Amino acid sequence: MTSPKEPQDLVDGLTERPYLFVEHHLEPGQATLYRHHPGDHRTLVVIGGRVRVESCHPTGVSHREFGYLQGWHALAGATYRFAQVGVEPALVVEAGSVTGPTHEAPEPAALVGAGTGRCLDVSGYRVAKPWGHEIWYTDNLPDPRYALKQIHMTAGHQSSLQSHQHKVETNYVVEGEATVLNGVPAPADRGTVVDPGTLPRTVHGRRSGWTSAATILHRVVAHSTYTSIEVSTTELDDVIRWADDSNRGNGRIEDEHAGARS
Repeated sequence: MTSPKEPQDLVDGLTERPYLFVEHHLEPGQATLYRHHPGDHRTLVVIGGRVRVESCHPTGVSHREFGYLQGWHALAGATYRFAQVGVEPALVVEAGSVTGPTHEAPEPAALVGAGTGRCLDVSGYRVAKPWGHEIWYTDNLPDPRYALKQIHMTAGHQSSLQSHQHKVETNYVVEGEATVLNGVPAPADRGTVVDPGTLPRTVHGRRSGWTSAATILHRVVAHSTYTSIEVSTTELDDVIRWADDSNRGNGRIEDEHAGARS
């Protein structure tokens, strides 16, 4: 098997990186090197094609295949590689903490501490939304230092016009197209009425994305049925809604979690 190109960095506009977020592109017949990150968790989700994951552990090697919007966690200390399978090229987004290095080698025996961690499937925790749903992939991640979600919005709907006090997030479009309002600081007074028509807007389609720093106003308006992958810091209930089509308040909406299952 041949090696793929270097992964594409998907984080833009942040002077400090609170998380890692990259895209891997594997042509037919390509595979990564064996990877080992002793200090960091990573979460990987397939957004195109199909991959086979080879995970090393003290009792041997296991193999799993993953297709569209499926994925796995590689916990700190895990040793694994993934390869394109099938006819189509494979696209995989990888998110994770950034406290330490990732070591790579052609054979797992060359990696010190190889196989001390494990790989497990991502969570299927589903949160209902008035505009669609979210899948909280990292809901089952032990000691989380980042969060990864699938955002699915139906055509003609829009998210809240919102901001966060602390949360930072980066979105990457997997399917569909949306107009994104983003880039203006939220007012200091929460009673201020914000006119969405005055905010900067850009159109994003498949394999494009944006970052919203803390305190920045943002909203997504779906032109078509729309799916993105969002990585963020872990303050998932940190939501200030300046406008909302369903008149939801700030913070976590418990009813949206009533039927969720990991």
